[in-house]
Amino acid sequence: MNDHKILHLVIDLTGFGGAEMTLLRYLSAHPNAAAQHRIIALRALRAGPSVGARLREKGLVVETLGIEGLADLPRGLIRLIKILRDSDAHILSAWLYYPALIATLLRPFLKAKPRLIWHIRSLPYGTIRKKPLRWLTQHSLAFLSSRSWISIISNSTASKEAHAALGYDLSNWHVIPNAIDSTLYHPNEKAREHQRSKLQIEQHHFVVGTVGRDVPEKGLTDLFDAFALLYHRAPETEKKQLILMVVGRGISRDAPRFAELLERNKIPEHAVRLLGPRDDVPQLMNVFDCFVMSSHSESFPNVLAEAMATARACISTTVGDCALVLDDERYLVPPQTPEEISQKIEKIRQLSEEERHALGNKNRERAIAHYAPEIMIKAFNQIFEHP
Repeated sequence: MNDHKILHLVIDLTGFGGAEMTLLRYLSAHPNAAAQHRIIALRALRAGPSVGARLREKGLVVETLGIEGLADLPRGLIRLIKILRDSDAHILSAWLYYPALIATLLRPFLKAKPRLIWHIRSLPYGTIRKKPLRWLTQHSLAFLSSRSWISIISNSTASKEAHAALGYDLSNWHVIPNAIDSTLYHPNEKAREHQRSKLQIEQHHFVVGTVGRDVPEKGLTDLFDAFALLYHRAPETEKKQLILMVVGRGISRDAPRFAELLERNKIPEHAVRLLGPRDDVPQLMNVFDCFVMSSHSESFPNVLAEAMATARACISTTVGDCALVLDDERYLVPPQTPEEISQKIEKIRQLSEEERHALGNKNRERAIAHYAPEIMIKAFNQIFEHP
């Protein structure tokens, strides 16, 4: 038997996903995490920087089951059952849908009968035709969710409401928004000047920026369309001052989709910076004069809160908890409305530098007041420590 009180079951600790970063942030702040918490990942931990590597550096026990496909599933589950049976943990904390279902189905075979905590970090997207396994898992969890020994944590009210519509029991559901590190994401004039110089952006240029991977739900097509409207309506003397900057996985001028977007919208090369994935996002955010979240779907919008913490003027669609996070009707737009996004960008562009700074500072104050790490950590502690 071991004396870890809480076991965390996750899919993968390679990389820096949102759920995994939340777990890392929580355990990093826990005064006795190595003694009380143990982490089990379904997939193997690959070499290189990762959440799993950071957790091990902090002295936490991180085990991997090496489940990379269906062929590995029987062997991995047998090992998982052995680990759980040998444990006297009183809480099994399952991060995301598949770990939640696995933990729930295995619980009857465990002597300790631990309390379960499901961490649901997204909206329930996916149809039975497009995502049959995900759809089946979501609906199976809805059927199981009323068990008295299950607590559910989501990072947004939008996620809670969407799952309620699927039949999830809400009697023991808790909303704990993600935390934003305002010491990492903060206004930095030196970083702004340095990055602009590297990117050949003059200090007087007006930069519209966003951060996000190239997936349909991020609505990047709408952002390109909105910028094109802004650019082509601007007086000829001002066109060269306008820059669109996008950071994220899959973002490249060489990618056919973005080449087509630029050509269709007649956006010239000098007006665009497509940077791909970067590990210096907090510095790059300082380059923006206006941050735009053009998403069609979100749960908790991490990158919006990070831009706010960086004291950027922000525009966002109203999906998920975006309106709750930004809390400024002047700069909220419905999803899939490039025309309205363009108008909001122009509104911010017409502000004086002092007015933009004041708007950014207001956003930063809100991010710190509502999404500081200590707020999230206290909320997690209340659930982990008080059934």
